[in-house]
Order: sequence, then structure tokens, then C-alpha cells
Amino acid sequence: MARDPYLVAIDFGSNSIKLAVAKDSVDEQDKIQILALVERNSKGIRKGIVTNMSEATEALIDIINKAEGIIGLPIRRAVVGISGLGVTFTNSEGLIVISRTDNEISDSDVDRVIQDSLTKAFGLNNNEIIHVIPKSYTIDNQSGIRYPVGMVGSKLETKTLMVSVETSYLRNFTKVFNQGSLEITSQYYTPLASSSFILTERQKKAGTVLVDIGYSTTSYIVWENEEIFNSGIIPIGSDHITADLAVGLQTTIELAEEIKKQHLNLDPDSDNQDEEVEIFNPDLQINETFKSSEIVDYAKARTEEIFIYLNKELRKLGKNAQLPGGAILIGGGASLKGIEEVAKKTLKLPIFKYSFDRSMVEFVPDYNNDPTFINAISLAAYSIYYSDDLTLNNSSLKANTTRSGGSGEEKASFGDILKNLLPWR
Repeated sequence: MARDPYLVAIDFGSNSIKLAVAKDSVDEQDKIQILALVERNSKGIRKGIVTNMSEATEALIDIINKAEGIIGLPIRRAVVGISGLGVTFTNSEGLIVISRTDNEISDSDVDRVIQDSLTKAFGLNNNEIIHVIPKSYTIDNQSGIRYPVGMVGSKLETKTLMVSVETSYLRNFTKVFNQGSLEITSQYYTPLASSSFILTERQKKAGTVLVDIGYSTTSYIVWENEEIFNSGIIPIGSDHITADLAVGLQTTIELAEEIKKQHLNLDPDSDNQDEEVEIFNPDLQINETFKSSEIVDYAKARTEEIFIYLNKELRKLGKNAQLPGGAILIGGGASLKGIEEVAKKTLKLPIFKYSFDRSMVEFVPDYNNDPTFINAISLAAYSIYYSDDLTLNNSSLKANTTRSGGSGEEKASFGDILKNLLPWR
């Protein structure tokens, strides 16, 4: 099948599907060119897991049709972000002895030590591995080595982080795309793609956590010394804030969502804390009045809980209040006014809301820095920057290590696969 002149990336969330269409290569200024951004309400997905096959398929087909109407071309394939509670993170270690007389470490030795770490990993029997990330290597007693090929030593060790997905989850997710007549060309762990693209080398080196506040979950990924230190998923998202507002204010979910987006300001120094908000309730056909201070009180506790939970995870890693690069907030929840003040007070870190560097990304459509599109755009950019290398369907790691090519299957070494998947390449 002929190569398309564009690339489609899909971020399939619990509340909405975001789709980005980009040119399939960077321009002469090394910029990613975004041709279209499309969003629609999603159905059949909850916390990243398919809950209704027909509803999820219908939503996918609808957003593809909308995107095709914009670009005027058929969409047959896409790269897809994987996140949510179906994702598992496994740390492992590998160790091998270098048997060559000159003790020089080769690609095949890297293959073997990674394979050893896979052999020693627990709890992956029912999972498909989508990324294997070497966190560091040690040669004899020399630690902190990023890539050991060409170095000399008698013993090679590695620490790896494996990102995997339950097989049933992945099959159901893939089936949605098959029923929508859409080929998945690559599946990436969304926070890996987003953090790899949007964090600067300085942030990755200093120590930074990227926090993606989604609809029903919050994902985080920690970088340090230009390596992924850890990652995880918190089962709380911005919809929990909406639910608390609905209960506390005794109003509908729809009205609570509007209040959250339009009238909530979590900054304790804001001037509207003593104001009243009047909103028309279409269900009751009346205007309802709410105190701004009560809106903040009901929303703040749940917002704090997200960052308290994150802080506990950072404490386990020994990184609470210890990340000079701070926390970068993305996702729909990051658009809440004053949320950075809540995060700063809880995490004791510098807090930033991310917006794209226009020297890296050019937008053909109007784009108002909506944080909900950051993941879809980053998935496209990540795939384009690594398009020459990332030709492997990553989910095949568990079953085999083959790379598709031509009319048959060509064996790819484990080292080749891992080098293609390294986020810092």
C-alpha cells in the first residue's frame, strides 16, 4: 500500500477522542506541521479500557469521517496512544558476563542483557510489552552508563522499565480499530511519547515530572539524568472534581462541568472568592446562584487529592520536592484556573502549564493552546521524529522479535528493537 503524505495520531480518552493530522515529515525548519485537529465525545471507553465495543467503534468512525472531510483524503491508518488503568509498569534487572578475550561490549551483549532482564521480569504472562526502556547500565563497578556498546568490561548489568498492557485489553482496543477499518501502525505509551517530545533536554537531565490530568485518570512520568526514572497512573481525574461539585452544589453533572470550566478559580489570591455566580439551569428552567467560595471548597479537596497521591508516589521514589525541573501539567485538567497554585503548595516544586514551542510545531488550523490536544499532537510528532526507526509494531515484543519488511518477515535483533524504542534517541 502506498505511503500516505500525512500521519494521523489518535488519543482515545474516556471523555473525548482527539485526533491530529500532520504532514508525514518535518519541513525545512525541522518543524512538525499540524494540518487538522478534531475532537468528539467518546463512548465505550472508561479509564482507558473498552467497556462497549459498538459505542467505541461508532465514535471512532465518526471522528475519522470528520477528519477526512477536513483534509479531503481517506484515512486508512493511524498511530495510537495507550494509557489508562490497563497499563502495567515492571522494573527488572539483567546481568551477563562478557566472554570475549578483548572484553569489548557489542550489540549482541546488549541484546543478551536485555533478554536476561525480560526473563527475570515477573507478572508479564498475560501482558503484551509495548516498550522496553533501559534505565541505566553498569559495567563492572561503573554505573550510570547510558549506552555501553564499544566499552570494555567483564560484567554488564542493566535496569529496565517495561511498559505492558493486558492482552485482553489490547485485543479489545485493536478490535475497535479493525471494526472501524483503521490500521494501527504503532502503539505508544502516551506519556512516553508526550514527555519525550515536549520536555527539553535540560528538563530531562535535571529531573522533571510530566503530569497528564485526564478525564478519569492522571498519568505521570519522571525523567532524570536524561532517563525515564519511573511512571505510573493515578485513578483520579478531572471528572472526579466535576462529580464533587455536582454533589456539593446539589446540581446536575452538566451544570457542574460548566461551573468547573467557566467559574472555578483555585488561586487563593484571586479576586472573585466572595462573588456569586448565576447560571441558567435548562432542566429546571430557572437561574441558579452559587457562591464562588463554595465552588472552590468543593473542587479544591479533590484537586489536592490528585497531587497528594502523586506526592506519595514521588516519596516512594525518593523524589518528592527533589525535582529541580518541577512538574509540567498537561491534559484537560491542566486548564483549570489556579490549579498550578494547588500543585505548587502540595508538591513543593516549580509548576508549569505546557504550551507548544512554535519553533517546533506549525499549526495550519487555529490552535489556542488547548491542553487537551497536547497528547495527540505529541503522538504525531514523536512518530514523525522517529519514523525511520519505529517501523516495528511494539506490541509484538512479547510474542516475537520480528520486523515486518517486504514480502516476508525479517528477524530483528533485540538490540535493534531497543535502540529504536529509546526515548532519548
